Amino acid sequence: MWRNVTDRLFRGQLGPTVSLTLLVAAVFWPAFGYDFVRWDDPVNVTQNPLITEPWSRELVTKLLNGDTALRFKPLPWLLYRGIHAGFGFNPSAWHGVSLLLHLGAVLLFRPVLKRLLIRLRPGLPEGTAGALAWVGAAVWAVHPAHVEPACWVTATPYPLMVIFLLGSFWFYLRAIDPMEAASATRLFIWAWLLALASYLTYPVGATYGLWLIAADLWIFRCAPTWRSPGREIGNWLGRHALFLIPALVSVYITWKSSAATPWLYPAPPTLAEVDLLVRLKMGAAMLGSVWTDLLWPFGQTPNNPMLPVWLVNGPMIISLAAVVALGLAAVWLGRRRWPATTGVVLGSSALALPVLGLAQWPHWSVADRHVYLPHLVLIGAFVVALIPRDRPAAVKSFWVPVLLLLVAALAWLGGRQVHVWKNTDTLFAYVEQQPAFAWNPGQQAYIYQLWATQAEEQGRSTEARSKFDQARHTLQEGALQAAGRGAWAEAVDLSRMLEQSFGLPPLLRRERARWLLALDRLTEAGDDLRQTLQVWPDDAETRSLLHEWEQRRRPASANHL
Repeated sequence: MWRNVTDRLFRGQLGPTVSLTLLVAAVFWPAFGYDFVRWDDPVNVTQNPLITEPWSRELVTKLLNGDTALRFKPLPWLLYRGIHAGFGFNPSAWHGVSLLLHLGAVLLFRPVLKRLLIRLRPGLPEGTAGALAWVGAAVWAVHPAHVEPACWVTATPYPLMVIFLLGSFWFYLRAIDPMEAASATRLFIWAWLLALASYLTYPVGATYGLWLIAADLWIFRCAPTWRSPGREIGNWLGRHALFLIPALVSVYITWKSSAATPWLYPAPPTLAEVDLLVRLKMGAAMLGSVWTDLLWPFGQTPNNPMLPVWLVNGPMIISLAAVVALGLAAVWLGRRRWPATTGVVLGSSALALPVLGLAQWPHWSVADRHVYLPHLVLIGAFVVALIPRDRPAAVKSFWVPVLLLLVAALAWLGGRQVHVWKNTDTLFAYVEQQPAFAWNPGQQAYIYQLWATQAEEQGRSTEARSKFDQARHTLQEGALQAAGRGAWAEAVDLSRMLEQSFGLPPLLRRERARWLLALDRLTEAGDDLRQTLQVWPDDAETRSLLHEWEQRRRPASANHL
């Protein structure tokens, strides 16, 4: 019976393509009827002038400079303009393109994985390789952590980027195959061009060149040794430099734009604000969540809120970071005994580097879209591990029903995750239920404001007022709680968000002056005290703080003179 099932699903080209297409359609079909969501879709799509402005030299410059959404992604902007030219802002068309790109990545992953299996397990029957490659592609297609790039219009660059990288890796596998040595240069050029296209799509794939180095060193074992001729080593290093240099350019443009346009997201912190140890600990914890998201497909979330200072040194972050650090150390020490494992762990870690928040404010976990690329390596490794190294043809037949049940379970869980993206109300109601939602009052209030704006535009005025009140209360209470912990800078930031959106009550303005004094930000403290006195001219506490401010300014003025 199982042979008939596998023959229909896996043999030839048509069977696997049709069965994978039907699987993706069965899980994701509701998304065709979904709306845009007020979670970056306005910035990137519905209110983005890059999509609607007439062509001009200035527009081309904007498409290339990365200032919009703080990312260098000219190819997605061109794709967006094409969709808009054909369908306007019809959400069904935009979701349709996202799903087609996800399906394209799935269909491409299967032959890439099949070729990889045959290379790594010589003697593996082609039919068995095709069956296992189908399972790997199916698992990756419907895993709940991969729903976000398929169902969120703003995340459309992710499947497009993966298509280019899988295409590049396909040609790279052929270029390093001794059987195709005569065509190696042409195949390598195609691999490089498709990698370049991925860098023009989204900088999350910028570390692809590091993955190729890890694969050469430990998985394919085709890198030259230090005893090799100098020319051979130079050629190998030069070949990989061709992948790394354009990636660095895309990263530089993204970094430069994020520093130049902090109005959309918080500006990247300096080392004085988030030191190197905190960044390394944060990156290790986030890398751990890349791995655990694959093994625990529950509670997925599009949100990875910034951590308050008091949580950065919490036991959860320290424990996860310690486990990851020890695991990486163990893998490195065992690289000669378990080279393939080393390549998988270090290679997937390299692909995850751009999403580990190392240049951002502290996080502890990655959002769903961030695991879309590194999970390709981890799932591929899982499939390879099912094949005995010494007897590749002896794959156990009982794996077929087990793996099909796994795909079915993930498809059910993935289908439930798809419904999260139905509209703004559904998405924010889901995010509100996540345990990490309350960790960052600033982002919590921001979501409530977006939610309120959506309700207001749809004529739900009572609900809109309620959400605005929640946002105001969240910011106010968050500032007071941060001050109670001695987190003066966090309290000031939250109070500024409150002031910008709702205005600042005199009592909170007076307290902010106290926090600014504690931070030695005397100019800002003086401004707040003067404004408080205009409202409360007889407030004794304000006058006491003003006296302290004057006393602290005098020495500074004397020293300056």
